[in-house]
Amino acid sequence: MRITLLIIAGFLLIAGGGFFLLMRTIRDDVERQYSQAAEEPLVDLSHLLAAMVEQDLRDGQVDASRFREAFESAYRREFHARIYQMEKTKIDTHVYVTDREGIVRFDSDGGRREGEDFSEMNDVYLTLRGRYGVRASRSDPEDSSTTVFHVAAPIRWREEIVGVLTVARPESVMAPFINETKRRILTSSVIAGAVVVVLGAGWTYWLLSPIGLLTERARRVKGGERTTVPETGRAELRTLSRELEGMRRELEGRHYVENYVQALTHELKSPLAAIRGAAELLDESMPEAQRARFLENIRAETDRSEELVRRLLQLVSIERQSELERRDPIDLGAITTEECGKLAGLAEAKRVAIELDGSDPGAPAVVRGDPLMLAIAVRNLLTNAIDFSPEGGTVRVRIERGEEGAACLLIEDEGPGVPDYAADRIFERFYSLKHSVTGRKGSGLGLCFARETARLHGGEITLGNREADAGKTGARALLRLPQMGESQDASSSPAPSSSSGGRLAS
Repeated sequence: MRITLLIIAGFLLIAGGGFFLLMRTIRDDVERQYSQAAEEPLVDLSHLLAAMVEQDLRDGQVDASRFREAFESAYRREFHARIYQMEKTKIDTHVYVTDREGIVRFDSDGGRREGEDFSEMNDVYLTLRGRYGVRASRSDPEDSSTTVFHVAAPIRWREEIVGVLTVARPESVMAPFINETKRRILTSSVIAGAVVVVLGAGWTYWLLSPIGLLTERARRVKGGERTTVPETGRAELRTLSRELEGMRRELEGRHYVENYVQALTHELKSPLAAIRGAAELLDESMPEAQRARFLENIRAETDRSEELVRRLLQLVSIERQSELERRDPIDLGAITTEECGKLAGLAEAKRVAIELDGSDPGAPAVVRGDPLMLAIAVRNLLTNAIDFSPEGGTVRVRIERGEEGAACLLIEDEGPGVPDYAADRIFERFYSLKHSVTGRKGSGLGLCFARETARLHGGEITLGNREADAGKTGARALLRLPQMGESQDASSSPAPSSSSGGRLAS
């Protein structure tokens, strides 16, 4: 399970458990709180009624005749009282009076307990001895809802306790209030719990979601994708993201250097071996024509090695970039026209014509990026097309608008095209096809450079075979770059397409 889910689950379990125990304690304490709240007014009532009984004492003897008439009249009263959700239509409180011996002399509940001995009942026993008398008894020992609360007050004659008046009230009278309170507590607990779960889960996810982003970026880096680890999260997570990015750069740098050292060593073996072999043969006597040929081989292999190192340095300079350092407005058509002019000499030497189809190459196709990098990429595509074109062939170049207003550079040649076995590897570093005439391979870095340039500019590049036209075949390269919006075009002027200077210069 993901760590984010584990932390959220742990938080909810702990918070939910504590909240449940708290609400359960409060809910279970409701009955006790209501009992305590109901006891206080019973104390007042018992003392008030005891004072009234004391007015009818005769020689210290309890006379409850007037008391009996008053209660019978009160119980016959008709009334209707709505107390919140409860409707009350009768008096539920009863009173009984005992003498100094604990014998019941008056019982408001129809006199059913008159004559009984209550001297051992807590309310009577404690009150007769000058203490606070109270008790709670069940009419059915197995049913807690039959509990009746009894609160007693002393009846005095000349400072002497001569009897006890007890006020009795059943717990069932308070049941509607208790049940309503419990329902409210339960409802509030469910709502509050849901709020805690949602807010707690949301807050925890917000705090820990950057962990998932960091994990995904680390997985992509492991898979070989060149991407950055964003600085995200709060506090320690932000520090962690910075350290991971630093570690990524360090590891990528070491792996990058190792790969390039191995690749460069491998690619230089062939020209160095050729140079060494030709140099050893020059020590021997040979005709001048043969000596000149070996010297030409040495110069050619030296040029090849220099070209390899130069293009490799260019590729290294952009492959280490995760995003463009410059983002100037660039007229892709102007760059293409300029590079075609610079390569006119090379094309003429190989008897290849460069044709700018129609007027589109001069039409504005403004993109945002690095002008020097784009110039080298366009030059590499043009050079590749010229190299593989036969004598008398034509390289057609066109700038056009693609889907969603993208700027597209289309280059077509009349060479042998791309064989099927090379279609998936044509952009690989150091991968190159032999020229059909010279039999030599290129550096295998020019197309790789063009692909990396397209990636950094948010575009793409494809190289495949063109459709047969009048019996002619050839390759078709398409560089597609996102074009600047109209608002950007109006506020920015395209940068010059200078290809001199800078670390990418050829």
